[in-house]
Amino acid sequence: MIRIILLLLPICLFSQDVPVGHWKDYLAYNQTTDVAIAEEKIYCVAQGGLYFYNTLDNSVNRVSKINGLSDNEITQIAYNKQNKTLVISYENCNIDLLQNDDVYNISDIKRKEINGLKKINNIFFDENLAYLSCTFGLVVLDLIRKETKDTYKIGENGEFKEINQASIINNNIYVATSEGIYFAEKDNLFLSDFGQWTKDTLFENIALINESYKSINNLNGNAIAIVDLEEDSILIKNNNWEKFSPTSLYRPNVKETDFGLYIADSNRIVNINNSLQINEILVSGNAYACDFKNINEAWVADNSNGLVNYTNETISDVISVNSPKTNEIYSLEIIDEKLFICHGGHMNFAVNQLNNDGASYLTNNDWKNLNFDQLNRARDIVAVTSFNEKDYFASWYNGISVMQNESHIIKYGYYNTGGILDTTFYSNNRIQISDLKFDNNNNLWGLNSQVQKPLFVKTANNEWYSFSMNQNIDGLYFDELIIDRMNNKWGIIFEKGLFVYNDNNTIENVQDDEYKILNNSIGNGNLASNKIRTIELDLDGEIWVGSDLGVSVFYNPELVFSGYNFDSQQILIQEGEYGQYLLSSEKINCIKVDGANRKWIGTEAAGVYLLSEDGTEEIHHFTKDNSPLFSNKIIDIAINDKNGEVFIGTNKGLISYRSDATKGEIAQSETYVFPNPVRENYSGNIAINKLIKNAKVKITDLNGELVYQTTARGGQANWDGNNYSGERVGSGIYLVFSTDENGYEKMISKILFIK
Repeated sequence: MIRIILLLLPICLFSQDVPVGHWKDYLAYNQTTDVAIAEEKIYCVAQGGLYFYNTLDNSVNRVSKINGLSDNEITQIAYNKQNKTLVISYENCNIDLLQNDDVYNISDIKRKEINGLKKINNIFFDENLAYLSCTFGLVVLDLIRKETKDTYKIGENGEFKEINQASIINNNIYVATSEGIYFAEKDNLFLSDFGQWTKDTLFENIALINESYKSINNLNGNAIAIVDLEEDSILIKNNNWEKFSPTSLYRPNVKETDFGLYIADSNRIVNINNSLQINEILVSGNAYACDFKNINEAWVADNSNGLVNYTNETISDVISVNSPKTNEIYSLEIIDEKLFICHGGHMNFAVNQLNNDGASYLTNNDWKNLNFDQLNRARDIVAVTSFNEKDYFASWYNGISVMQNESHIIKYGYYNTGGILDTTFYSNNRIQISDLKFDNNNNLWGLNSQVQKPLFVKTANNEWYSFSMNQNIDGLYFDELIIDRMNNKWGIIFEKGLFVYNDNNTIENVQDDEYKILNNSIGNGNLASNKIRTIELDLDGEIWVGSDLGVSVFYNPELVFSGYNFDSQQILIQEGEYGQYLLSSEKINCIKVDGANRKWIGTEAAGVYLLSEDGTEEIHHFTKDNSPLFSNKIIDIAINDKNGEVFIGTNKGLISYRSDATKGEIAQSETYVFPNPVRENYSGNIAINKLIKNAKVKITDLNGELVYQTTARGGQANWDGNNYSGERVGSGIYLVFSTDENGYEKMISKILFIK
């Protein structure tokens, strides 16, 4: 058992308020799946994340690994009123106990090697004990000692069954299993012996003896069970188990209360009161779970509408959290401080995902979603670019959809581009756009898969052209596109290397164009592998390429058509006494460059690396084990150059890290210092932002005595608040001076310290 102090973060806390070196989650919080009432707090699970709504002050607060939980991907929660403990179970069977502001971790089940499926199906309380119904048995937790008390394997002749739910009825422990109902005396000291458990065979319909049971509950001393059948699924035990109601249930989730059972089931809640009367409460959305504060007030985890409060069977509140539409991420992009999540996509290029969630975007601290219908029937959105306040969305199915905020402008396809946006060779309606980029002349370039002329452009004058590279179009899939400083277009050909295309700045004249297909051959790219996964242009004009065998760099991309050597090179790093190529054992999913020209590298299975400008020094290596990362599988990264926030898209959702580098200003003007004032309880770094690139920064007291000096990383300098002796500076005002590349020094800001 591990004790962690929980730090509550309001869900309205935004990036500029996050100190350097701190994390923030951007999970999707509205597709809710579980709910638990804990006095004034209503806890809710949504797509693996957890938050609570405080009914006293109407605040919404998220609870995650960032501020104290031990893991990610929450599956269930349950609240024990007697001990005021919220029990949290995770997909990997880890357990947290949340008491007041403390988190206690019980990782026994997570660490236990178990053959077959390992999953926690349900949490049930009896006084100070929590019974966890699992696929391998019934686990008992002691909430006072905060430890695992026992584990019961249940089944006849040692053939142990999956436990779906447990309950205590008339001093017997009943369990609903994948093959029948079992029971044993609660006070039996030998319940870990499967022979102490009895299979219930007293059924009015003997065909139900070996059926799978979803739940079993105590209703005022009566045993109520739900059998996994399309109809007649609710049973009650009198002398025998017999049909209680002809009600058909689709996806029942039962909440046991002092005033009856409540079964959340899609568009309704079925209530069985203590007098054994059945009533249905119709709900407007998709009820996954419910909890009742009293007989008249329900809180529902509605997978369509969020957390919904019903009073006297009528909606009184809908708690909709400002968050992305879904945790599913295909790509990330930041354009003019507007963050886009494209939800995808396709499955390894060949098969469309048929995803109608479109794209979510964050601007002015507000999340919006553009779905299939808003994008004028465009699905599988994989990329976005922007120009002149218009956003261009690339669809792997329906061409290009153009939006201005939430208003649709136009959708480009085969007919309104004169056939330039061609359909795939096997279909007359699929247009597979993989990426879009604007060049410095405001021309929109893009890639279209499985067509004769895959590279296309829409000029600033709205003229369309397309270009061939003479490739076999069957299986000719493209991925990312970049435009280098020479205006050459570089793109990824799926599992076939890269292409480089030079239109000689005469878009309308293809006669002077030239292109190369680059692969792992010396003299023709010398790629680490032909299976390229990402490509990025850095601040020095070098092109970094990520593959399934690590990283390679084109240091002189301007030579690609010169006839001279332009091959990429892998970076040799020292590993002990030996040298090896940088990340050669990792699949590189994305590379992004920050304001200090450092490289943020996302991998398939090893988390995120932050490397120095030349890639030879590892500055950070974040994984799910040493950081709040949700997963080690990184889908994409995007960086806000204005404030240094690094957005990391994983296969489990979006999270960000506030880095210590921003993009340098061209000329020194107004600076931004955070936090300012620096209060006595703050111990993190102070960020001095909006500096000219790599500025020399000095900090003095009012008497002119030098306290600290440093060099900005890009456009941001960072100070830990200590002097050269490592002591915290005293209360007072401190002056910040910046020196530009010409040696001109001026005072640019003041920082107030309060102790």
